[in-house]
Amino acid sequence: MLGVFNLIPGFPLDGGVVRAVVWGFTHNLCLATLLTANLGRFIAYLFIILGDWQMFPGNIMNGIWIAFIGWFMETAARGQVQQLAFRDMLAGHTVSQAMNRQYTTVSDDTTLQRLVDDHILGSGRRSCVVKRRNEAVGLLTLHHIKEVPRSEWPTTTSAQAMIPIERTKRVKPDAELRTALKEMSHDGVNQLPVMVDGQIQGMLSREDVITFLRTLQELGM
Repeated sequence: MLGVFNLIPGFPLDGGVVRAVVWGFTHNLCLATLLTANLGRFIAYLFIILGDWQMFPGNIMNGIWIAFIGWFMETAARGQVQQLAFRDMLAGHTVSQAMNRQYTTVSDDTTLQRLVDDHILGSGRRSCVVKRRNEAVGLLTLHHIKEVPRSEWPTTTSAQAMIPIERTKRVKPDAELRTALKEMSHDGVNQLPVMVDGQIQGMLSREDVITFLRTLQELGM
């Protein structure tokens, strides 16, 4: 029974296999994902109906369990559809359209305490560019600040806590927004510096992408 259950052609079970087969025939990943997700949702609703039917004769626990499985499958399939829609919304858009050009800069000798008091608490910024003689030398985020004990903030400089600019992940303004977001997810970072020929043009964060998508929706685009 467990083996048969895992062969159900819907996300998150063997829907991936079904999608691969459909993709092989159609060579269209979006169509394959949509068809497989809808098939998974159909099977999920059957589970929910079966669970409800089981509860009427008094088999309440089994009915609840079957309905819960159906609800879980429906949620997973709906998530796949939403992910596909999210991907389609990002298609054709570049980093330059969503990035924030108003990024915060601090000198390399600024202490973490002063940085938090003057630039983070008041503005809600989550990252800043560290400069030395008007040249970007590193990136400093809330994550890096939190790694330093709070008692050492008054004596620790930005240069000591930052990630050197040559070690940071970066993206170009003309890069696809979808690709940039994928890189952020893959590397586990919340923002990327947007650079051209070693010069920072802006910052791209997950919040910037969400705001951009919300704007597209409001404009009907």
